[in-house]
Amino acid sequence: MWAFSTEVTEYVKYLKLAVAVAVIRSRPDGMTGQQYAEQLCARYQQTQFSWKQEANRLKQQLNVVLQQNSVFGLLIS
Repeated sequence: MWAFSTEVTEYVKYLKLAVAVAVIRSRPDGMTGQQYAEQLCARYQQTQFSWKQEANRLKQQLNVVLQQNSVFGLLIS
C-alpha cells in the first residue's frame, strides 16, 4: 500500500509539471509568464466568486421554498 501511495504522489507531481509547462507554452505573445499567470489567477478567482454567489443565492431560494412548504403544511394540518 505504501508503494501505491508513493506512486500516486509522484504521478500527481508529474501531472502538475505537465500542466505548468502547457500553461507556459500557451502564453499569448506580448505577455510575460508572470502577467499571464496573474491573469489566469484573477480569472479563476472571479469564477470561484461567481460560483459562491450563485450557491448562496440558491441556498436562500431553497430556504424560502422550505419555509413556504412548512407554512403550507401547517395550514393543511
